[in-house]
Amino acid sequence: MQLQEYTSYLQNRNLAPETIRTYLWTLNKYGNQEISTPQISNFIKRSLQKYQTWTIRNQRNALHSYAKYKKVMVDWEIIARVIPKIQAKFYATISLEELERLKSIAWRANRSDKESRRINERNNLMLDFLFYTGLRVKELVNIRHSDYQDNQLRVLGKGNKFRYVFLPEFLAKYFNPASSTYLFLTRNNNKLKDTQVRTIINRKTERAKINKKITPHTFRRSFATLLNNKGCQLTTIQKLLGHSHITTTAQYIHNDYETLFNDYSKLWKGEVNQI
Repeated sequence: MQLQEYTSYLQNRNLAPETIRTYLWTLNKYGNQEISTPQISNFIKRSLQKYQTWTIRNQRNALHSYAKYKKVMVDWEIIARVIPKIQAKFYATISLEELERLKSIAWRANRSDKESRRINERNNLMLDFLFYTGLRVKELVNIRHSDYQDNQLRVLGKGNKFRYVFLPEFLAKYFNPASSTYLFLTRNNNKLKDTQVRTIINRKTERAKINKKITPHTFRRSFATLLNNKGCQLTTIQKLLGHSHITTTAQYIHNDYETLFNDYSKLWKGEVNQI
């Protein structure tokens, strides 16, 4: 299966590198079979014997994307019946206190104090942007100063779709309208990469001794949960996150593990005290 043109198609739609790798891996597994409802259904059934349900769902998404690219009609309702239904996972979120713990971890290197301060300020600003805007990591590193206009930040999201995000004043003040460069730069004034952002977050999490798996997407879920807890309408959160379907937004909120666990624990406080 020749996938060079399809790869370019995915890249032009501004999909994350991890998503592209998953799609290409699936298509390599699928091989040169015809893209049709029976063939896809049989492929999914064989995969059920080898992979977890989440992997199967990713395979379905990959084949759906490829069928759309090839303009082939597939009955996805039939395919959906083959895939087992599973309860959504619990995902970690971070609190304001944990955000401050992460920001308190200074970047260390054999460089001047002035440069170290600049890098620390950049890293902490990056964390604030993730937490208070819900941006995807790829959206974050692509922000330019010129993207902030009329008190709104224009964001290029998945599928090459633009959306507008509001910013609190303490973040908006960092934009320079006279500059067209990226907001987040390396020490050599190059564009920061999403892999570098992940590395920074991993190191801060480890040194802050926060016993959670924290990724850039953790901040996105935390943003959604924070807005929900403050009484924001679900449709508002959906637009700010750039979700096509409101059901996706709801999953971001209801998968807040700590909130669910705390509510669950309240059920047994009286029982425990009586033992």
